[in-house]
Amino acid sequence: MKHHKVRVSEGVKTIAVPAIDALNAVVHGFSTRVGGVSVEPFSAMNLALNLGDDNDRVEINRRLFVKALGAGKPDLYTIRQTHGTRIVQIDDARIPAVEYRQAQGDALTTNLPGIAIGVLTADCVPILLIDPVQRAVAAVHAGRQGSLLRIVTHVVRRMHDAFGTEPAHLRAAVGPGIEACCYDIGEKLARHVRESFPRAEPFLQEEDGAYFLDLRGMNHTDLLAAGLREAHVHHVDLCTACEPQTFYSYRRSRGGQTGRMMSLVMLKEQ
Repeated sequence: MKHHKVRVSEGVKTIAVPAIDALNAVVHGFSTRVGGVSVEPFSAMNLALNLGDDNDRVEINRRLFVKALGAGKPDLYTIRQTHGTRIVQIDDARIPAVEYRQAQGDALTTNLPGIAIGVLTADCVPILLIDPVQRAVAAVHAGRQGSLLRIVTHVVRRMHDAFGTEPAHLRAAVGPGIEACCYDIGEKLARHVRESFPRAEPFLQEEDGAYFLDLRGMNHTDLLAAGLREAHVHHVDLCTACEPQTFYSYRRSRGGQTGRMMSLVMLKEQ
């Protein structure tokens, strides 16, 4: 399903999915580059540390983002993303978020209320998973490699094993990412995609010898294969590469310095 809304709070622009808000179980949102205090080439709402931006500015941006979502002042957990399938589970609120910043992984999950978890992207597909029955959440970073390794399938299985989550109860909010229109990958990589992802053919578009990959479509298919209901998968179908005033894009910057957006979810206290 395609439906999102844009919010602006004190100059900070965020995006949310109304169907997720309607659950009244979580705080969630996808950041943009609008707002914040970072300067070029990171202007203005860069939320990633260790990219060359001033870390003090990034910390201010993170506080502004959390405030814009109305999340209060939670500890904000992020990890060092590696384009794999490792999942970091937050199950002890006594361990501060800063202790996790160098933990390697591409998804976080928790069933602790008041714990904000987030993944960082600048073209890769961010996916937030919410189990309103067992009260558990996950934030997933699905780039090309993670998508080929079916990271969302791994996360759904982890949530089932750790929290008793039934996939049919899960809601997914799939955030802004690079769309097929801007993601050309070349013939060699297209062959690798076909070999790694048996259902890849519908998500590869060929045009004048170039191949364009639909990461969003791949992950949508995987979410359904993992047991989610079609009506429970909601998309913010905005292309990060097409909208330079709104989003950072690693592809658009040609691998140069650019910032990162954050996709955040937090269980509310009951």
